[in-house]
Amino acid sequence: MRSGFRTDWWKLRRVQWPLGMGLVLTAAAGYAIFDSQASRVVVYNETGRPIAELMVSACRQSQVFHDVSNRESVHLTLAGTGGESDIAIAINGVTQWRGEYVEARGGYRATVRLRRDGEIESTTTLSWWQNLLDHPTASTP
Repeated sequence: MRSGFRTDWWKLRRVQWPLGMGLVLTAAAGYAIFDSQASRVVVYNETGRPIAELMVSACRQSQVFHDVSNRESVHLTLAGTGGESDIAIAINGVTQWRGEYVEARGGYRATVRLRRDGEIESTTTLSWWQNLLDHPTASTP
């Protein structure tokens, strides 16, 4: 046996700390990259009045939100491989707006603002990972 050599070197704090931090950072980076593929739709109610029933649809997925108060936002995360489509907004069962192209696994971040005057403003951007890969960004006022 050599003098000064430990066979259990992995138990030393000077080894465990950097190794543990490296594993944590690798896991966080992997989650961030995986999560950046999921597309999200956020709808803001800026109408000045509550909405009894708000339905958000995109990529063969939809969700109904009840009693959305003024200045409240609702989120729809598109899961799986739902394909691609435009976003549709229905208020109290009546389709009010259709627009903004998204893909379920494209890393799209769509924002829809329901304004007081009845106008609907929308923007779409791509996640930071998709931008890093140099994919184009879509945006419409």
